[in-house]
Amino acid sequence: MKKSLSMLVTLLIVGFVLASGCLGGTSTDESPTTTPHSSPTTPTVPSSSPTHTTTTSTSPATSSSTTVTSPTTSSHSTTTTTTTTSTQAPAEEAYWSHPWEYAPVEIGDAMYTITYYRYAYKVRPNQTSPVYEYILEKHVEKTKIHVYGQDMRLNKIDLGEHEVYAYETVVTPVKAVSMDSKLVITIWYVSNKSNAFLYPWDVSWFAMISPYTQNTEFVGMEFEYKGEKFLFMNPAPFQSGLLPYFEGNDELLGSLNEDLTNIYMGWVSVLHLAVWSAIAEENLMSPYQGTWSDMQGHTWRYSIKPDGVVSIGGFDFKTADVEWSYAGVPENVTLSGSGKVSPSLPIPILVEGSFSYKENNRWRTVYAYLELKELRLEKVKG
Repeated sequence: MKKSLSMLVTLLIVGFVLASGCLGGTSTDESPTTTPHSSPTTPTVPSSSPTHTTTTSTSPATSSSTTVTSPTTSSHSTTTTTTTTSTQAPAEEAYWSHPWEYAPVEIGDAMYTITYYRYAYKVRPNQTSPVYEYILEKHVEKTKIHVYGQDMRLNKIDLGEHEVYAYETVVTPVKAVSMDSKLVITIWYVSNKSNAFLYPWDVSWFAMISPYTQNTEFVGMEFEYKGEKFLFMNPAPFQSGLLPYFEGNDELLGSLNEDLTNIYMGWVSVLHLAVWSAIAEENLMSPYQGTWSDMQGHTWRYSIKPDGVVSIGGFDFKTADVEWSYAGVPENVTLSGSGKVSPSLPIPILVEGSFSYKENNRWRTVYAYLELKELRLEKVKG
């Protein structure tokens, strides 16, 4: 258990570092025929102007490199080196502007929302472990549910029906640790929550199952496994002064701890903490290679290669193959992987990779694989 907690803490620290841009530095697109595309998550350089050295050819196949050196500021000194290579002039532009977000899907002149996806998922929690396999399905809909609470005497209080967003995850074991039947997890929120859609299971959801929760967005959660259920409801979004209501077998998930931990570890470490923010800045319709370093032990490398069209859910999506690697020497972590993404879809079509970290002077590696098998879209009325 201590090892699992240590692992999760390590993953969260890396996630915060990557998400907050604490790695510093900047990356610049040097394709001569492409209008630069920026992202809110792009790290910023100091206010003084850096020095650029650029070499570009004018033929359809181009190659360029840039070295950026940030000058010394009054507070600190940082040297950032960025090398990018574009191998051909792009015929069109398309950016993965909403990686791993619950964002609308634009197809032609119409907008759609994702209501269902099904992934084949594999995870190996360490290099000596077997590879575990699951089928992960996610349904999302806006619906009405009956909400309950309890008074101080633990009397059940009926708060009536309320409209909520329902996120249902169905986990079907193929090769698991202990799980031998389908597990259904449903979580309800007052408003749309991107992480509830993207994550099949999030360990932070357990923190909301508390008799003291006063979260005004979280409505409740239900687990169903082998014909048994456990229901937890939070009345705080609709009426204050009440206690949460729960019913069913509260030990239902006791035997599934290891499976749920493995599912979460692979998802957050390999799939969700990849180089998505850097790739989102690049034109997916143009071959591209990029290298980024802050000269302090943090280095990104990534490449993009357009890869035709994939048909999913009755729709055609242009795709690109991507590869990436990251080394964080001070933190003793590395990331590497490859995948297939579409600029039109906020979720990846295929991802495979590993996350390595050092624990007690020994390297441990988490491996995960994710492949989109089915997708359902609903046209936005307007």
